[in-house]
Amino acid sequence: MKRFHERDVRRFYDLLQHKSDLGLTQLNVLDGENLIGVGLFDNEDDFVSECSRYNTLGLLQAGVNPRSSHLLDNYGGLLNRIRTLFSDVVSKEDIACVTGVVIPEPGQITEAALAYQNDVSVLGDGALFFPMDREIAIENGRPNRTAKQIAEWFLGEATLSQIDLTSMVPIPGTSDPEGTWFHPRLQFRKYRPYILDGISEAIVNTDETDDADRRG
Repeated sequence: MKRFHERDVRRFYDLLQHKSDLGLTQLNVLDGENLIGVGLFDNEDDFVSECSRYNTLGLLQAGVNPRSSHLLDNYGGLLNRIRTLFSDVVSKEDIACVTGVVIPEPGQITEAALAYQNDVSVLGDGALFFPMDREIAIENGRPNRTAKQIAEWFLGEATLSQIDLTSMVPIPGTSDPEGTWFHPRLQFRKYRPYILDGISEAIVNTDETDDADRRG
């Protein structure tokens, strides 16, 4: 089996929904637990090309949510190319908006989230990838508030411990550093090309529903 599968990499990029007007896709290369390279991408072809170029040099991870294009003011050399870096350049304040949510432990999700379970992709480690049907804005530069909204809708409690807007996930279709001869690359356990109708509005309205319940 090949160590790189372009179709899966492109499928994954499609799920991210990182349109260039929303922001940039962060691509990291890890050697074990150590970061060794970072790139920021505004298009699919360059993203796939760098995944191929670095495929066997470490574990490749991508940011679930787009990063602000303002990062290029200080890190213009990272545009559409991986450069050697040993520390991350992104903080939660650099998240442009939310286009997807990854839940690593599906057994914890609420009934509202379970209603979408059959239509979501499952990553190689079993995590569920929920693509939004429209981006969720981070209002007034308050990423923690947005993260709490998402946690409340998916997990039933407004906790920041399990929802990280800066989260990175391994890229299906790229080499698995811990793989075997028979399974040399990361794969989707299940791939679904669906966008989940109504999910973004349901998450955004979580606070309104809670306020109404408290008033009632």
